[in-house]
Amino acid sequence: MSHYAPFVPAPRVSLIDAQGESIPLSQLYGQRPLLLQFSRHLGCVFCVDHAKQLLKNYETFQRHKIDVALVIMGEAEEARKFREALKLTFPVYADPDQSVYRAFDVPRGNVWQVAGPHLWWEGLKALTRSGIGVPKGDLMQLSGTYLIDTNGLIVWDFRPASSVEFPSIDEILVAADTLSPIADA
Repeated sequence: MSHYAPFVPAPRVSLIDAQGESIPLSQLYGQRPLLLQFSRHLGCVFCVDHAKQLLKNYETFQRHKIDVALVIMGEAEEARKFREALKLTFPVYADPDQSVYRAFDVPRGNVWQVAGPHLWWEGLKALTRSGIGVPKGDLMQLSGTYLIDTNGLIVWDFRPASSVEFPSIDEILVAADTLSPIADA
């Protein structure tokens, strides 16, 4: 479910880049607003599918003056491999202990929310588009999407109710367009 956040400060956390360096989150939104996408486990076909959608629309995000970053719950090497495998042009960061997931209160699900029969058809469609991955990480972890302005405030977020739910690109762009005057203030 998406909503405009009441300008909650983004947590003061650091992520691990693909070279293994610790990067304060504040460096990622200091110049331009940031779309921060938290992935589920590394084998999640829905997440791979969504990462491909973000890539397909990356130039559009750039035109809207939004940077994009993806967070996985793996190690730096896995972040590098994930980025290379999908040929992503935006950075992928690691959060091996899920401390940043917890700081952002990224939701966790139950078996029904991550693998219930009502998700199987969407899973099959995502599987045909993106292939199968090897599940690795917290299989109950859901994804999360956050839009952070240059003042470090979370101004919009999307918290899914199931593993198949992600915000549409249009939904993200509408939120980004309402953000522009705030970010430039």
